[in-house]
Amino acid sequence: MVKNMLYNLDMHTHLGPKKGSAKTYWKYIKKSNLIGTAITEYNYLNPKKAYYDLLVRKPKGMILIPGIKIKTDSGEVLIYSPDDDIYNYSLLYEDNVSLKRLIDFANKKNYLISIAHPFGLISNSASYILGLDKLEKLIKDKKIGVEAYTGTIGYLYYYLYDSFFLRKIRSILDFLEIKSFFKTIKLSKLSEFFTHKLDQKSYDVVYRFEAAIKLGKIASYVTAGSGSYTLDGIGSGILTMDIPKYILEETDYIKQNKDLLNKISKKKIKAVGPPGKYDDDLFQRSTARKTKIRAYKDLMYLTERSV
Repeated sequence: MVKNMLYNLDMHTHLGPKKGSAKTYWKYIKKSNLIGTAITEYNYLNPKKAYYDLLVRKPKGMILIPGIKIKTDSGEVLIYSPDDDIYNYSLLYEDNVSLKRLIDFANKKNYLISIAHPFGLISNSASYILGLDKLEKLIKDKKIGVEAYTGTIGYLYYYLYDSFFLRKIRSILDFLEIKSFFKTIKLSKLSEFFTHKLDQKSYDVVYRFEAAIKLGKIASYVTAGSGSYTLDGIGSGILTMDIPKYILEETDYIKQNKDLLNKISKKKIKAVGPPGKYDDDLFQRSTARKTKIRAYKDLMYLTERSV
């Protein structure tokens, strides 16, 4: 029996105004060895235009799934459709729309709906707004999806502890705590404070990563993506699938998207996680220096947003 090839998709990307061009977007798709993406621009940033801008420049053989990101009364969600019909409904452009109302609409239209970064920032993530018990019940009752891996958050888990830059910071802080001269000028207290904050942030990142994976296990399906607001972050979170040849060779892109979304809805995926590759069915994460630099930038982003 011939095995299908494994391919990576980033199911949570942004184009956004002043963030980059469609040409640059596709350049990073190729650079990240992705077969394609879902464009999930925010509903208030003209997602329809973002989709068409990318569609016009879409390279042959690449996949582009129409999507949209919406801020609801219970956190942010991602909605996917096989065609551009998704951009024609006023409900999807409402600010702070009811999550339950949105879920009912998506199910009625056979769109996939996924809870975005469920353990992301306190201001925009469902677990913090609803509470974990209510979120778990909602996911089970409504049979919806979960973004089990978001690059900006989960990506850090793999690189946080072996990052050269962060190790250097810890070494300096430890040095400041030990040396009596710095104690005299009271810098050691400051270093203790920053060391505590760094350890706290490290634990926080690990918790968010593991909690999202665990939540994904009870969901009807899972998605994964970078969630990056800059184009160079595309591919920092991926969903890996074994995609049959007939889907890749499909010339009707609507049917192609429908087949892919159908596979995702049935949880027929191989993995979610950071960039890497499969070798004899074993997932190996990338250890390139650029990924560690990206992890550091994401840590700074998370820290700035949480302060």
